[in-house]
Amino acid sequence: MTTMETGESARLLRELASPLVGNCPDLDLQKTILAALEEGIKRDKKFDKHVLFVGAFELPAIPDVAEEGALFEHLKLINLPSVTENKSGGPTHALATNRNGFPLVQAVDVERHLVRYSLLTMVAARQLEYLRRSGFVGKEWKVLVEIHYYRQRQFIGRDTLHKDTYGETLFVNLNYDTDVDIPGPEYVVNPEVVQEHEKQIASSLPTKFLDDLRWVREQLGKPDRIAIAAIKPHQFVAFVDEAIHHMSPQFGGRTVSGRQLAAFLAKTYGQNVVQEASSARQAFREASTGFGSYFRSMTNTAKPFAGYLKLIPADDANMWFNLMEIAETPDTEVNRLGLLDAGMSNDVIDRLLAEYWPGYQKVSVPHAKPVPLAGAPLKRQASDDALDKRVPPQAAGDRRFFRTWVRVVKA
Repeated sequence: MTTMETGESARLLRELASPLVGNCPDLDLQKTILAALEEGIKRDKKFDKHVLFVGAFELPAIPDVAEEGALFEHLKLINLPSVTENKSGGPTHALATNRNGFPLVQAVDVERHLVRYSLLTMVAARQLEYLRRSGFVGKEWKVLVEIHYYRQRQFIGRDTLHKDTYGETLFVNLNYDTDVDIPGPEYVVNPEVVQEHEKQIASSLPTKFLDDLRWVREQLGKPDRIAIAAIKPHQFVAFVDEAIHHMSPQFGGRTVSGRQLAAFLAKTYGQNVVQEASSARQAFREASTGFGSYFRSMTNTAKPFAGYLKLIPADDANMWFNLMEIAETPDTEVNRLGLLDAGMSNDVIDRLLAEYWPGYQKVSVPHAKPVPLAGAPLKRQASDDALDKRVPPQAAGDRRFFRTWVRVVKA
C-alpha cells in the first residue's frame, strides 16, 4: 500500500465534495444483477420489500493501482446482522431484520457480481484513489461497504435535508436503473456543522479524514444554494457524506395553501392590511355585479379596485386583489409560478416557502436534534430550473437504484 504526501488526499477530497454524476461502470452487469434479484423475488415472496440489505464486503487494505484488479477476484460478499440481531457488538447493517436480502443474493448467485459492480463504481468515483492517498486503511481502520437495493423508492412529497448514515460513512453512491432523465438528490455543499454530530465523528472517523474534511470546509466557504443533481439514463451519483446534506427531489414545485398564504400575509403585512384587502375585494365584487355595474362600465364611472384601498398603495392593488383570491380559498394549493403571476416578488415567495417548507431550512442527522441549515433561506436550484422549464418530467412508477455506503470501522 502506498501513502501519498500530506495534502494530496485533502485536495482530492475537495474535488469529490460536490456530488459527482457518472455513467454506469458496467450496464450489462447491472442488468444481470437486477434481473436475477427480481426473478428470485418472484420465486420467494418474503423478499418482496421496497428496500433490501443485499450484502457487504470489507477492504482491510487498499492496494496499489497495479494490483487493484486482484480485488475483484479475492473479495467476498458477507452478511451482517441487524441492530436487533447483533450479539457480538460488531458492525451491523442499517435496515430492519425482515429486510435482509442476503439469502436472496446467495440463492440467485450474484455475490461476486455485487462486489464487482460496487467496486467499479468506487473506482469511477475516485473513492479508491482517495483511500489510497489518505493512507489510513490498514492501520487502525478497515473499509466496510454496505449495499442496499431500493426496489421501490416512492416519490416523497416533503422530504427533509438529512444524513441517513451514522457517522461511519465516507462516501455514498446511488446507482440508478432508469431509461429516462430524472432529478437526483437535492443537496447543500458544506452546510453548517451539527455540533452533536461533530462530537460523534471525532471518534468514529479516522483523524486523517477529519483533517482533510476540515481543510475542505475552509476551502469551500459558506453555501449559497440548494443544488440538485441531474441524472441521465443509467447514471450514478456519488458524494462525500460529511461534506453535504441531501434529500429526495421535490416534484411539481413547492406549494402553499390559501390558508397558509393568508396567515403569512397577516404576519408579514399586518392583519389590518389583510382585512382591508379582503373588505375592498368584497365591496369591489358587489359593485361589479348586476345591472348597476353594467351601466357604470358603459359610462366609464366604475370605481377601480384601488379606489377601495387606503393602507395599500395603488401600485400594489392588483397584486393584493389576486392574492386575496387565493387566500380566501383556504384549501387551494398554489406554487411559485402562481404566486409570481399574482404579482408577488421572488424574494417574498422565498420567505413564504421557507416558512411552510421547513425541510429546506433544517437538517436532520441521526442521534442529533434538528438544527437550522443556514442563517437565511438558501436559493433552490430546482425552483430556477422549474421556472426555466429545465426539469425533466416525473417518470412513471417508482425509482429503482442501489445505495452503497462506503463506511470505515475499527480494524
